[in-house]
Amino acid sequence: MISMLDDRTMCGLIGTVMGATGAGLSVTELQAIISIVITVLGFIISVLIPLIIKLVKKIKAAREDGKITKEELEDILETGKEIKESTESLIDEIKEGSDKKKSEGDK
Repeated sequence: MISMLDDRTMCGLIGTVMGATGAGLSVTELQAIISIVITVLGFIISVLIPLIIKLVKKIKAAREDGKITKEELEDILETGKEIKESTESLIDEIKEGSDKKKSEGDK
């Protein structure tokens, strides 16, 4: 199950990067805006939602016995870090695409 989720996450990130690249290559500002919106939606659907579901399942499993152990807490925090890192990666990709578009517009 974990390797399957990692495969989904990797595919989602690849799709997001491709979308961000498309945003950087857009011809008009409207296309760039639409491309960014679609990239963000694709990221949310393909990366964030599976990670959030994974986080919720871990929290539910940890609370079943009425006590969250240190190991369970560390596992939950690690999933939270995955979500944060994935989100930062998306933001960086969008910024790079935006900066690239601006520098091409200045030429």
